[in-house]
Amino acid sequence: MQMLDPNLATMAANSPAETALVILYYLYPALVFIYFFFASLVSACTVHSPDKDERKKKCPNRRLTLVFYLLCILTYTTQLLLLGARAVLSQNWPTEDHIIIGHLACILAFGIQLSRCLDTEEGPFYPFIGSWLLGLSFDIAITVLSAISGLFSPFDIFSILASVSISIRCLSFISLASLFAAGFSVKLKSDEEQEPLLPKVTTTSPDSPTSRESGYGSTLQAEEEEEEEEEAPEYSWERREREAKEAMKKRLEEGGNWFEYAKGFKILFPYVWPVGNVGLQLRAAAVCLCLFASNALHLLIPRQTGIIMDSLNGFGNSNPWISVLVFAALRLAASESGIELVRQWLWVPVKYYSHDALTRAAYSHMMHLSADFHDSKSSSDMMMAIYGGSAVSNVIENVLLYAVPMLIDMGVAIVYLSITFGPYEGLITVATGVFFLLIASKLVANSKTASRNRVNALYEEHYVRQSGFLGWQTVSAFNQIGYEDNRHANAVTNRWLREQQYVLGWYISIGFQTLVLTSGLLASAFLAVYRIRAGHATSGQFAMLLMYWAQLTSPLQFFAKLGKNVSDDFIDAERLLDIMRTQPSVENQKGARPLKFVAGEVDFERVSFSYDKKKGIIKNVSFHVPAGQTVAFVGATGAGKSTLIKLLDRFYDVGDGRICIDGQDIRDVDLFSLRDRIGVVPQNPILFDDTIMNNVRYGRITATDEEVFEACQAACIHDKIKGFTHGYKTRVGERGVKLSGGELQRIAIARAMLKKPDIVLLDEATSAVDTDTEQQIQISFKRLCQGRTTFIVAHRLSTIMNADRIIVVENGEILEQGNHDELIVAGGRYADLWSKQVFVRTKEEDADVSAGQAGFVNDLSSEQTRTELSKVNKPTTATNEQPKSSEARASAEDDTVTQGRKQEVVSAEDK
Repeated sequence: MQMLDPNLATMAANSPAETALVILYYLYPALVFIYFFFASLVSACTVHSPDKDERKKKCPNRRLTLVFYLLCILTYTTQLLLLGARAVLSQNWPTEDHIIIGHLACILAFGIQLSRCLDTEEGPFYPFIGSWLLGLSFDIAITVLSAISGLFSPFDIFSILASVSISIRCLSFISLASLFAAGFSVKLKSDEEQEPLLPKVTTTSPDSPTSRESGYGSTLQAEEEEEEEEEAPEYSWERREREAKEAMKKRLEEGGNWFEYAKGFKILFPYVWPVGNVGLQLRAAAVCLCLFASNALHLLIPRQTGIIMDSLNGFGNSNPWISVLVFAALRLAASESGIELVRQWLWVPVKYYSHDALTRAAYSHMMHLSADFHDSKSSSDMMMAIYGGSAVSNVIENVLLYAVPMLIDMGVAIVYLSITFGPYEGLITVATGVFFLLIASKLVANSKTASRNRVNALYEEHYVRQSGFLGWQTVSAFNQIGYEDNRHANAVTNRWLREQQYVLGWYISIGFQTLVLTSGLLASAFLAVYRIRAGHATSGQFAMLLMYWAQLTSPLQFFAKLGKNVSDDFIDAERLLDIMRTQPSVENQKGARPLKFVAGEVDFERVSFSYDKKKGIIKNVSFHVPAGQTVAFVGATGAGKSTLIKLLDRFYDVGDGRICIDGQDIRDVDLFSLRDRIGVVPQNPILFDDTIMNNVRYGRITATDEEVFEACQAACIHDKIKGFTHGYKTRVGERGVKLSGGELQRIAIARAMLKKPDIVLLDEATSAVDTDTEQQIQISFKRLCQGRTTFIVAHRLSTIMNADRIIVVENGEILEQGNHDELIVAGGRYADLWSKQVFVRTKEEDADVSAGQAGFVNDLSSEQTRTELSKVNKPTTATNEQPKSSEARASAEDDTVTQGRKQEVVSAEDK
């Protein structure tokens, strides 16, 4: 860092001190840059504890930091100017290339640090402090070595000015290191400190309400920001990204650094790497060989171009025809028909093994998870998580197949160009690459907002269009087609504006990147022309230089986006990792045995359950169900009826107590053998977008067509299906949308019948069908439940009148139980529900009601109604008597209906 007398330098040119100084000048910027790069990498990969002293974490005053940094850079510039001034005065080009390159490289290295330091809000700052200490050490070592070797002239004005520059730089290094190490911040007014505490209020008059109403600026600004955040909608993709980032941050804090974080993905390693498949492993090894061959070709092709040019110009002894043939062979080997084709042929099976293995494993794992997982995740979330498998493959492919070979290519090219055109060319290439990456990374970071707005606008446009299509009937019924047209037009315009903003920003980014590359190419071209004119290079080497620069663009653009792409891939993979780490809450216990079904007796013994381990849903429920009986659960919505059904089917495990089938705790038996004995008809059956035949056969995959026909006949749906155009080959549409509610329910019943279960669970199976359809479904239910232990959840009490036992559930507890007659006589909650759902008034009584009130005609006769209501006041003599069979009771009801006079019945439920 010191100005040397040319005469003294010439006299000691071959001395060990001169050689050591040359080495130090080259090592100085290289070691500073390498240390700062790897220290910053380690810092970025390490999560720092928030418990450390905040005083030491905060960045010192930015203005003071900027002043010291600029002083350091100015001293290097001053030394270069002094060297140039001496060359002008002596009329000789300076021969101290190592000094010029060293100073220029130091300006580049510390300029990078300055930009990073100004962007860094909090510590740690050891990458900066270590760089300053290295700079201080090198400056002292060079100065001392120069003085000891006698290469310093105390009477030369240039040497004195250079010494002053070095002293100022050393003081700046010491000041910066001390400032950052101590965490001291000079109390100068920063931009934030100059901001007034109270916000500036623009008013039109002194009496304006705004001028009188004011508060603390920070509070008002915070409230405005919160209001903006609350008003901004969060799209599904934003929610998934936010949740994935939160999970990533949490795991980073637990691991402490990115290396520990990446180790968390080791559970995916067996699916990413073909473990046990030697053939695929050999293919992967061969791909690595192809990569090294490609690196060699990328070096040889530009060199061969230079050889051709030199042979045409008469330089060298090579035959131009042979040189062209060699060039053609190299280009063919490097093309898509050569090494690249072989590499892809080798890599594609490995790549798709990883993708397919992760997809299969993720789907299988999700399907084996319990109901609590599926109830908390949407189908779109699970689909996006599966796509995260490709993100893991992308990370490996980007890093191993692209980043590493490109780094090798760039390193070899820089070294070769430096050897061919001198160290100045290496400096130009490195500086161009560094400036390109800095500018590109800045522009990529600044484009995040525009990119997010663009994606939001795309989602908004898609949502408006989809809602218009799905809600066409509602739109037409309310005559709002014009409104939807305007809404869609606004969404399209907004999307176009956001798209335009994003695309323009992208083109501006490309323009800046191209400007940097062109500037570097221009500097290299001037240097090459100078060396050619001086006789130190050939025109063929100039052509080689142009080809190397053409190859430099693609790797730089790739590295500019590599960090963002890898981060995004990790976010996508985080969703998959989170699911793969999730364990089912309901699974077979060790040593679980198949269920030994005897008769179908079911016991709930002091069962309690909570979904969130806080609020109790089922509380100390106990009852016994003999084999073959029908039990109905009734009660208000949210009482816990459906939860009891889910516990029996072991979608969830009980919190306390136990559920037994034929004396066996269902937690101790094999889960699949348990569900194999149970048939379920849910409130909203889910049919696949397939044929009716395949949907019914889903109850028992091995069933024949004849068995499917018999099940449909028993479910009273066979004739209806035969009336369809394609019969049993009719596709039902997604979730069965092409079928009516009654048809959907009866196909679900047929599916359950085909399974031939020993225990039947009916969950609100007739809640959304009309009366005629309900009667047909009730007939199907009777056939399904005959001789089987059955559990029914119902709101329509008329559908469970014939149940052997009715259990009234309220707030997770059994309020009362018994058959219909017993509960009516008891006059409790069930009788109250019955009287609300079915109460009768004669036409004469209805005449007194205002004409504005509507009534419903029910087929219950006044005689039947009086019979049912009289039970409330009429005591029974045989409460323990076995209830009538369903067929006998239904027959008696039909006789009463035909004999009695129809009355108007108002149903509270229909209201």
